[in-house]
Amino acid sequence: MLLRLLTVIALGASLGYVLQRGDMCFHSLWRRLSTKPAETSLFRAYLLMLLIATPIVQILIGTGYISPYIPPLVWQANLVGGLLFGVGMVIASTCITGMFYKLGHGMIGVAFAIAGWAVGDILTYNGPLAPVRDRLLEASVEIDGQPATLNDSTGGYVAAVLVAAAAARYLWNGRRESTARRRDNQLGWVPLGLALAAVHVVAWFAVTDAAPNYTFGTSGVPTTLWELARDSASGTGSNDRSENWWWIPIGLIAIAPGALIASRVAETFWFRGEAPARIIQLIVGGFVMGIAAAIASGCNLGHSMVGVPLLSLGSILTTAAMAVGVTVAAKAQSMFTSGSFVANDVGPDTAN
Repeated sequence: MLLRLLTVIALGASLGYVLQRGDMCFHSLWRRLSTKPAETSLFRAYLLMLLIATPIVQILIGTGYISPYIPPLVWQANLVGGLLFGVGMVIASTCITGMFYKLGHGMIGVAFAIAGWAVGDILTYNGPLAPVRDRLLEASVEIDGQPATLNDSTGGYVAAVLVAAAAARYLWNGRRESTARRRDNQLGWVPLGLALAAVHVVAWFAVTDAAPNYTFGTSGVPTTLWELARDSASGTGSNDRSENWWWIPIGLIAIAPGALIASRVAETFWFRGEAPARIIQLIVGGFVMGIAAAIASGCNLGHSMVGVPLLSLGSILTTAAMAVGVTVAAKAQSMFTSGSFVANDVGPDTAN
């Protein structure tokens, strides 16, 4: 038990360290692609991580070394949850993992976003929004009784190879930017992508010994902790939780201290608060992301970083919907706001 606990803490902290050193926020990733000129460093890092991690993960699955949970394809929930999650990211100017690593960086205002996210998660899993989630999750698409993935057919493999080849060419064409450091001594896209892939792959080797069938995630964590606190307060227990239910929550929480270490090492730690208007944005954005991630059964971490290398069609669809949600919401925000208090995620790290 102690070894497993130390393992997940180390993995979560390592992820937080890398996310902070690269300022790897998925809101920034998708939003900066639509700026003129587009800023592509985070997108390139993400593609590099996928190009490295995906074949390794697929080999581990093919050899039977791991038997992971595959996020299902439930297109209504994937689309609605993904689009709504993108909107929430724009409102808060961050993603869920961003909330945790930015907290470690000293941005204490994201605690309000975390609180909003937790409330949204709980209300959607066990509150008045639960019927909506249940309805959207009714029509799961399976192939031979299993969650749909790209590797279920020859056509899917071909599509994956073609996309990988196009991504590799895209990255090769941008190789001159590979070592360029970004502001605040942040990692360039090549070291960032390599580090993300390393953490991702090592995590899969680790969970084999620790017994959970997924590495990282956020959806359902507040609900799990809420139920635990409620049962403890009432003196009742629950037999519904798996033996390793704590793996995902602890790994998520450990992102913050990992980011703290990273910011201290890079000498970028900045303890600061937020203006009242910004706090409202963080609360509302976090709340929306909590609802959205519960509907989609995953977020930028569980779907985009973990589910996509599993070739889950549900994760791929959700990630695409998130990107569309960010792009559309960002354009709407620029049209209908004055910009006087809206955080600009392309500029200095006030929202990042």
